[in-house]
Amino acid sequence: MPVHPNFDPDFLYFITTTAEQHHYIFKRESIIRIILDSLHFLRTSKRMELFCFVIMPNHVHLICKFSREHPMSDFMRDFKRHTARQIIRQLMAEEKTGQLDVLQKLNKHDDQQYKIWEDSYDARDVFTADFLWQKMEYIHYNPCRPKWNLANTPEEYPWSSARFYMLDKPSVIPVDDVRNLFV
Repeated sequence: MPVHPNFDPDFLYFITTTAEQHHYIFKRESIIRIILDSLHFLRTSKRMELFCFVIMPNHVHLICKFSREHPMSDFMRDFKRHTARQIIRQLMAEEKTGQLDVLQKLNKHDDQQYKIWEDSYDARDVFTADFLWQKMEYIHYNPCRPKWNLANTPEEYPWSSARFYMLDKPSVIPVDDVRNLFV
């Protein structure tokens, strides 16, 4: 996985990570919960601050901040490794052989049987408030876009932080309030 060439623990990062070959792996609640539980654990264990997120059927967007002791590249490696193992375990427990067959065919590496995540991820420095608000709006409105049509309004989509920011109600997992950075 790439190390962000100019990682700075003082910056927030807009991150996108995608399922292998954009396969729709993250559609079912049991699979989404694995991703949410992992994000929640990594946040509560102080591996990162999570300000904004959305889990889409084939990708995840995050706005996070990382410490020097727990840089973004370590976070992404651990997050992907853990969630991949858990997703495969869940599919095996549910005897989802069709999905497992697809994940096996997606794999191009000899060192693993199934492939969940693309090896790379996109990370962009969030160094202005305007860029932050633009990316937060993009994240929260993503489920409402015609391509996805997963919700009529951002706050209706349960797998994001939109409820927290738009309704001042809890999102499905707690987030750090980015508005506190501007107080």
